[in-house]
Amino acid sequence: MRPEDQRREGLEELARESDRIVNLILHTSLPRVDVEIQIENLRQECARRYPGSEELFEMIYASRFRRIWQQWNRDRPHEDDLAESAWGE
Repeated sequence: MRPEDQRREGLEELARESDRIVNLILHTSLPRVDVEIQIENLRQECARRYPGSEELFEMIYASRFRRIWQQWNRDRPHEDDLAESAWGE
């Protein structure tokens, strides 16, 4: 497989995982802490595949997850005492 095909495939896998997390936020009653674990796993996978992309992850994925959570899950119970949210709050 050509390097550009591998890169595209890797990006598509990350996009699918991002969509899966969005679906967890929108269509399940999964507690916030469990969603944050999924986000952290995606963050680590992005860093493993694309070293140096941490800031890009924050701009694209973390902001997307934060916005969706705020819009759709205002009433979902969550732990207010979390030291640091997986999506940078």
